[in-house]
Amino acid sequence: MAAKTRINASRRNFLMGAVRRARGKEAPADPVAASADIVPLLDRANSHFAKREFEQAVDAYREYLKQEKGDSDVRIRLGKSLYGLGRYTAARLEFKRVLKARPKDPDACVYAGLCFVRSARLEEAACIWDDFFDLRNVTLLRELNIQKGLIRAGETDSHDAVAEAVEAVLGI
Repeated sequence: MAAKTRINASRRNFLMGAVRRARGKEAPADPVAASADIVPLLDRANSHFAKREFEQAVDAYREYLKQEKGDSDVRIRLGKSLYGLGRYTAARLEFKRVLKARPKDPDACVYAGLCFVRSARLEEAACIWDDFFDLRNVTLLRELNIQKGLIRAGETDSHDAVAEAVEAVLGI
């Protein structure tokens, strides 16, 4: 099997590749994508997530993220798995990392807010939910607006009631 090398997809390397070909210098033989050996790991993690086996999903997603740190979609699934296990602080950290890379990501906004709600920090949840906007999910948008209004008016009985109302719309 050929030795694995990372593919350098930068513009400079692309242009220099054309120069090397024009000069007759060969490019490295058959580069292999860096993530080719971790695809089965991601498949396994997604399988555990789909079966709601969150403990196993968390372990597999973390192993995957050791090798592919910048995958925001995997971080969202890791955060949802942690949320499903009741590890709200760890889940909130994952959603915050996604929001840093992709501000206003709808899933990250909703779940980061839910993590704040489950930690009895309603005002912070309302602030995060201010950034949620997804016209493909008007029902969720409406529920978040209702909950934000109740939080800001001081008319919520408990943080559990807020979380359960949002979770009911999400189907979790």
